[in-house]
Amino acid sequence: MPHRQRNTKVYFSSCKEGKKEALGLTSLKNRLEKDYFSNIEISNSTVCCEENNLVIELFCPLNLHEVLYHIQQGTWGSHGPHWVNNGLTLLNHHMQEIRALNGTFIDVEELTFQLKDCTIVIKKIAPESVEHQLDTILSVLAENYVYLTRHMSMTPVEIFIPVYEEVESENAMLRYVGPNQIDEKGYYNYWGLYFESDEEALIYDLKSKNIIRGDLNLLNQ
Repeated sequence: MPHRQRNTKVYFSSCKEGKKEALGLTSLKNRLEKDYFSNIEISNSTVCCEENNLVIELFCPLNLHEVLYHIQQGTWGSHGPHWVNNGLTLLNHHMQEIRALNGTFIDVEELTFQLKDCTIVIKKIAPESVEHQLDTILSVLAENYVYLTRHMSMTPVEIFIPVYEEVESENAMLRYVGPNQIDEKGYYNYWGLYFESDEEALIYDLKSKNIIRGDLNLLNQ
């Protein structure tokens, strides 16, 4: 599959020392490539106030149903037979090492799986939320595969995890975004879907297991 080349050097800010190159990212890249059968690209987040955080893209030459099969078999993103996780996911374990090596907090702002037939984008909603919830998100994805694919008739070309509800309070629209407004359970309410047959994005309601129409930026209660 095509692989875009990118400079994998990532820099983080230090008030005293200015911009410094983050340590350990080559090792992180190599480990993730082995764990997820993927080519990996790592860059700095461009989100305001999140510049120290990482955007990780995994280019995996498998279809979505193949990935889900390997997840269920424990052969994709696997810790290996001698792994002692102490409650950590594999990505969380790797990121703990990155933070210890750099002596500063570095988080994953966005994790993207570029598969042959589908792109899955997982966004940070709280500190360490991507790495803590990744295994659960993938398990929930497998559990909802039949419904996400319209009873296996059509695979979405893009899945965005999560999208949010907005509610009206004191005559103002408040969006539940960011670590002060939403916890990690927010991953399991609504996801955004794009299908080639639909011009606009659709919303997948995980509780009802239904695909509904709605604005990705505005879901009123």
